Amino acid sequence: MNVINFIAGYLEPLTKLFGLPGEAAVPLVLGNAINIYAALAAIEPLGLTPKHVTILAVMISFSHTLPVETAVSKRVGVSAFMIVGIRLSLAAVSGIVTKLNSIMGSLETENINLNRRISWMY
Repeated sequence: MNVINFIAGYLEPLTKLFGLPGEAAVPLVLGNAINIYAALAAIEPLGLTPKHVTILAVMISFSHTLPVETAVSKRVGVSAFMIVGIRLSLAAVSGIVTKLNSIMGSLETENINLNRRISWMY
């Protein structure tokens, strides 16, 4: 558990950027380093909200299994630095966009609920 706490504490400022709790860094690290299934196994016991799981899933879909897929890309002549940079950038941008989309969606839902509460008066 100390390793999880260390990873969570160290990467918490980064995960906050995506609207995730610090412990969400563990599935991100596992997904990027090993594979999607390792990330899924790490997500389940954390008891994350559907919003957090969605953000993680979108991010990991862009940057999973980096060592293996980077080696394959390098073998066909693509720069490893470029592949890792592009995939991590896509993961970061998609995480921020998903976070912002969920914020806007929750605001929309609040407006809809407010309109329903007011509509009975008319």
